[in-house]
Amino acid sequence: MMTITFATALLITTSLIQLSAPPPEPLLPVPSPEQLAWQQLEYGMFCHFGINTFHNEEWTDGTKDPQSFNPSDFNGRQWVEVAKRCGMGYLVVTAKHHDGFAVYPTAHSDYAVTASPWRDGKGDVVREVADACHDLGVMFGFYLSPWDRHEPKYADPPAYDAHFKNMLRELLTNYGAVGEVWFDGAGSEGHVYDWDGYYGLIRELQPQALIAICGPDIRWVGNEQGVAPETLWNVVDRDEEQVWYPAECDVPIRKGQWFFHTDGEPQLRSVDEVLDIYYKSVGRGAVLLLNVSPDRRGLLPEKDVAVLDEVWRIVSETFKTNLAEGKAATASNERGGDPAFAAANAIDGDDATYWCTDDGVPEGMLIVDLGEPTTFNRSLIQEHIALGQRVESYKLEAMVEGEWIPVVEGTTIGYKRLDRFADVTATQVRLTVRARACPTIQAFGLYRAAE
Repeated sequence: MMTITFATALLITTSLIQLSAPPPEPLLPVPSPEQLAWQQLEYGMFCHFGINTFHNEEWTDGTKDPQSFNPSDFNGRQWVEVAKRCGMGYLVVTAKHHDGFAVYPTAHSDYAVTASPWRDGKGDVVREVADACHDLGVMFGFYLSPWDRHEPKYADPPAYDAHFKNMLRELLTNYGAVGEVWFDGAGSEGHVYDWDGYYGLIRELQPQALIAICGPDIRWVGNEQGVAPETLWNVVDRDEEQVWYPAECDVPIRKGQWFFHTDGEPQLRSVDEVLDIYYKSVGRGAVLLLNVSPDRRGLLPEKDVAVLDEVWRIVSETFKTNLAEGKAATASNERGGDPAFAAANAIDGDDATYWCTDDGVPEGMLIVDLGEPTTFNRSLIQEHIALGQRVESYKLEAMVEGEWIPVVEGTTIGYKRLDRFADVTATQVRLTVRARACPTIQAFGLYRAAE
């Protein structure tokens, strides 16, 4: 018969105790569930396709003959299949650009596909793209330009507002779930729109849809280069209050060309250029919306698709194996000594867990013992942004031959921070963060990208 000593009984009892340190209070403001889900998509495809496609122009003036819109081999599903295969979680299609030509059969304008020879006037670009998105699990969004260079009502703001809402209503009710509505601000200087009325209609008909750029849910990063600033806060001042307002980076894969041009192939960005954009957008905590222009066939051009495929192959291969995952981890402080907030949570591969310090401890240090000399040249850090964005600065160091050496440092982390650097071979790494409140580090990773 086994004898249980007092020390053994105490050890057993202690092991059964469930520590219950409370989670940190959210650092307001925080993302809505829809904003958080959108942020997790990380990467999307923009498709500018319309009457401009057939005139080698970016902004036609609303007078081009609708008979000129006639794609020879349109296949909206191909767009969505490429997006999904290349890691893009959503797709935004231009339903109407500044020229006023609608690529769906609107009942509120004669300047639309219904007046074109394509499919005898019975085609619907938005329908085929939306159906493919819903079928393949890609979030569907549409772009509807407030500026309209064709519509006569544009000169009468109240009449145009009613017209625009009619088009919005069609798009919001006829094409299934909508994840993002993209409002461009170009060309509208001096024109007064009923923005609140537009937003109210979207909230009524598609309450889960996020309103982007000229909207309250997603902000424009501020350039068309696809590059987010080194310091990127999701929390900004708007209308004299602090709100969660994440940034989207939009950029065309062909430099300066949102619509297809027959002589545009020399402007196609290289794989290295697109990768650099990826690291400077997604890798700085923003979401990347990469424009890929369908050609006059109505298909994504093969060479553009080849770049997308190679970019995603490299990204997938680079971030396939986290060299820190499952290693021994310690921290300068673990909230309440509770395993629910332990250092190991940052490297367990589980997005639901995170390492967190006690209240009143805005600085923390996470040390990962790699067990043996390990070579890496990429790092990943994520905050648990469901509880708000907190980190103001971070520093990564590596133990090399018994000495801590600096690897990389930066400011904000937010949803995700990716850093690139020369090969480092180390036995341990040390991440130090300074935050506005107790930091919540959801993920930490080390990776090695091939040349």
